[in-house]
Amino acid sequence: MEEQGYIEVKIDGKVGNKSIKPIDIDIAEIKEIISDVETFLYPTRTEKAERPHISYKIEEGSARDLFYLPISGVLLFNGLSTEIKSRGNIDFLDNKRAEIIDKFQRKALESNLEISFISSSAIDPILKINKDTSYFKIAANYIETEFVLYGKINEEGGNNPNFHLLTKEYGKLVVSASEQQLLEGEKRLFKIYGVRAKGKQNLTDGKPFDLKLIDYITYNPNFDEHKLDLLIKRASIKLNAISNVDNWLLEIRGGVNG
Repeated sequence: MEEQGYIEVKIDGKVGNKSIKPIDIDIAEIKEIISDVETFLYPTRTEKAERPHISYKIEEGSARDLFYLPISGVLLFNGLSTEIKSRGNIDFLDNKRAEIIDKFQRKALESNLEISFISSSAIDPILKINKDTSYFKIAANYIETEFVLYGKINEEGGNNPNFHLLTKEYGKLVVSASEQQLLEGEKRLFKIYGVRAKGKQNLTDGKPFDLKLIDYITYNPNFDEHKLDLLIKRASIKLNAISNVDNWLLEIRGGVNG
């Protein structure tokens, strides 16, 4: 059996005037940290399927998230963390690992936290992420745009009002909405609707996220060829007046950097 060790993600900060403790960490945050550490170590679907057994516990001393795994995983964690600290950036990381560190960096800035990477094979923290570090993902991984989406409205409500839209193309999408938008008009729960929403689109898989409702569109499955021809005719007049359509599309999407 391979030698075992541990890696640790330690979170230091304040809740009010008191130092953060494990009891201050919500279960949703714990779930997210566990998922992020797994992805940082084993980013691909194949690697996740073949990864070794990893156990977890959270301890006092601020909030210490401990992961017990074979020493090969500890050495991988050490190597990646050391290289990040040495380079001072995350440009060399693959997309998924870079996204995890970028997320930790943004969380550290937003909540004034210090997040330390520690392991059983090192006395001192290997990597520290705080308000003074800049481990951001430089390359754009999404664009901000508007969407027209169709699907069944599956859930509504919540403390932060939203609804779930079950789509064929992207699966379940969460769309934020105001209470007034959810309540006005007819009941939409379990009905198929179109929605016009603004949000972000992942450039890797095309999936929309951070969606905010603009308006509902009544679903009409009947195809009206006459209306389609009329819309194409109207659009063609405007498109023909544009000298470079590719550049025009790039501009309305926010330019090369999104």
